[in-house]
Amino acid sequence: MYIGLDIGGTKMLGGAFDGQSLSKTHKLKTPVCSTAQAITDQIILLIQTLAGNEKIEGIGIGIPGSIDAGVIHFSPNLPFRDFPLLDQLKSRFSVPIAIANDVNVGLLGEHWAGAAKSLANVVGLFIGTGIGGALILNNQLHSGMHHIAGEIGHMKLRLDGPPCNCGEHGCFEALASKTGIQRVLEKNGFSFDGVVKSSFLREQMEKDNKVVKALMKKVATTIGEALGSLTNILDPEAFILGGGVMQSLGQVLLPRIKTVAKSRGLVRPAIKLSALGDYAVVHGAVRLVLSQNDKLLK
Repeated sequence: MYIGLDIGGTKMLGGAFDGQSLSKTHKLKTPVCSTAQAITDQIILLIQTLAGNEKIEGIGIGIPGSIDAGVIHFSPNLPFRDFPLLDQLKSRFSVPIAIANDVNVGLLGEHWAGAAKSLANVVGLFIGTGIGGALILNNQLHSGMHHIAGEIGHMKLRLDGPPCNCGEHGCFEALASKTGIQRVLEKNGFSFDGVVKSSFLREQMEKDNKVVKALMKKVATTIGEALGSLTNILDPEAFILGGGVMQSLGQVLLPRIKTVAKSRGLVRPAIKLSALGDYAVVHGAVRLVLSQNDKLLK
């Protein structure tokens, strides 16, 4: 049995695999206002719950943030700062363990068993509270010299645009993520308890809310512009679009995204929605540990 985990700020999702087949899943809440050790203990509990009495062959984990050699240098919404998660887990489980950035791992899952299967050059774009990106180039997961390649959300699309959480202005994320969407809606009289939900946006679109429909058309246009620029830089075979916004509204937004991307790009790569949805990272995490000595993961 191989175990794949998707560790997020609010929930931890895990899956047990027999080969490439997902045989069991389990979900736990991420402890709120907790410590790195408490999060680690919850990860251990999730692994033990999935394994039961069966033998574990390997464990893969996708987690947001900056990660190098199993050390979580920084993770948004999680209390990890230069935390040796790999060493902590290896002290409990004597099996191969691999840990990487969740967006990279999600695209790896799509490449292994989803929408990017059999494609050599793919860009993943995951739109939710923020915007994450990942690159597979010539069948290799590309993370760059400093492990930040694929930070597509922080491309500058509007030099005089709105502020972004990274401290800059006009980033893709500030324009097309749920954070950016919420900022515009609040200026139009909406109020929210926490971050706007993708399901709310879908409901308002279905109710023909003109403010939301006009805003989401603009968001789709912005996504298409970004994909057109990325096409001219990277020349991928396909873009894979995932994350909460695309899961809820992908079928509605995709025609506009494709139209704009085709008008901006010099060529026309495929633009596809994620096939694995919530389980992309879980699949990718297993592929990660299976491939940790493979050329795919340089």
